[in-house]
Amino acid sequence: MARRGQDGGVRHWLLWVLVCAGCGPPANETALAPAAPGQSPRPAKRRPDTGPVVAETKPPPSEPAPPSRGSYFGPSYPPPTPDGDGRSRIGSLTWGTWIQPKPDSRSLPLGSIRPGSSIPLLKAQPVRGLGKCRSFVRVARGYVCATRRATLDMDSEFMRAHRWTQPAPGPFPYEYAFGVGAPMLTRVPPAGDNHWKIGKRDHKRLRGWAAGHDELVEESLIEPNGPMPDFLRGGGSAPSPWGRRPGIYAKRVPFGSMIAYTRVFEAEGEVWVLSTNLTIVPARGLKRFRRSTFRGVELTGNVQLPVAWIRKKPRPKYRRTESGLEPAGDSWPVRGWVALTGSEEKQGRTRYLETREEGVYIAAQDATLVEAVTKRPWEVKGDDKWIHVRVNRGTLTLYEGLRPIFTTLMSPGKDGATPYGRYRIESKHHVTTMTTEPGEPRKFWIADVPWTLYFKRPYAIHGAYWHEDFGERKSGGCVNLSLLDAKRVFDWADPPLPHGWGSVQGYGMGGGTFVLVGG
Repeated sequence: MARRGQDGGVRHWLLWVLVCAGCGPPANETALAPAAPGQSPRPAKRRPDTGPVVAETKPPPSEPAPPSRGSYFGPSYPPPTPDGDGRSRIGSLTWGTWIQPKPDSRSLPLGSIRPGSSIPLLKAQPVRGLGKCRSFVRVARGYVCATRRATLDMDSEFMRAHRWTQPAPGPFPYEYAFGVGAPMLTRVPPAGDNHWKIGKRDHKRLRGWAAGHDELVEESLIEPNGPMPDFLRGGGSAPSPWGRRPGIYAKRVPFGSMIAYTRVFEAEGEVWVLSTNLTIVPARGLKRFRRSTFRGVELTGNVQLPVAWIRKKPRPKYRRTESGLEPAGDSWPVRGWVALTGSEEKQGRTRYLETREEGVYIAAQDATLVEAVTKRPWEVKGDDKWIHVRVNRGTLTLYEGLRPIFTTLMSPGKDGATPYGRYRIESKHHVTTMTTEPGEPRKFWIADVPWTLYFKRPYAIHGAYWHEDFGERKSGGCVNLSLLDAKRVFDWADPPLPHGWGSVQGYGMGGGTFVLVGG
């Protein structure tokens, strides 16, 4: 069965990777040309001051820091089995385990269960179904077909093994790694039989359509974080959903493909990484991705729009002197931000924006400006939620009516690939795997991309764990966010993802948040 989106459509996925992962033809990035500097200052009208605000380049103190690496998938992992609540459950064996609004397989699904996960039943007694499924069970908000794609046996080898792939809470559901070429095996081979070839770890930076996919890789080897998973001990292997014992060789992680993993353990003289598809990969054939700590700005209290983001490189600060505005000798870091008063001055042919750091200015050509809108889109009523994506500026802002509540940098598509327009969130997916192949992917894939919100298939807003060059054009059309920001947007946007579900659809679940994509 192909790894694909929780809505199961391979036809969408052939487009999905081309758009979101930048896997299409090469595209040139665009850049704004800087304005020429000037000489003499000229004051402009001032807006009322709302209090002192300084530049914020680190997470606010009230925000939790990103979880430390290895803190969740260590020796105490996996978490307890969910059947401890005393309720019967239904689990997913493969993609396409739908949650229907009624016991009829012909109805449009409300969402899905991720393979290896389960949700509790409201009633254990099956009910007669219509369409291709003749037996359904009742769950919160709907029904699940209780046939080949699902199981009621939470003690099966498949469901028990998948305890080792349960995601971590918080913005980083898994650890992630870049493949340099390595086998994916279903069990640990004896040391003398481990003859599979491993690719070279030394390689040039990726270019063309794959440029940026290796920006966050670390050169240090992945180290063990706990003992061998129980289902692999004593010669055990990754179980099949339908009980067949698989061969030891599953497939190869090609150079450039990416995997998600949980446990790392040592056995037979090798360090092994447990992928979320239950296969194991030699750690020396992988490079771990560093976790980006970039996050956007919560607009509360004295921190309000307008703000200026710093893109591409550090930008100098300017201070007023007797002869005009001159470089202050220090700068704002790349992907930092500074609050603005809304006032500006012109010196020669250069405009300078006044910041809320007393006496400090930033050249307008160095700033990516985010200003509050003065008129809500006609689709938005009252204090409705909506998302404003500015492609040319590389920014994303969340609104409730006319009130901006959060803003950040995002990476749109190269060469104008992100579609302008007015949309609604169609579906949301906790994690989803990108591939160009209509079957089990073998040539290229990006595993378990988190916090995905489709707004116009195959285009989506989603977390990007492979780069942090936010604000610049990176993808084939999707909107890339840091994982910290992607979860912030995902949790806030409608429809909510019910607990335990892998995906949720906008229709039938209250509708999706409005998305305005413009220049």
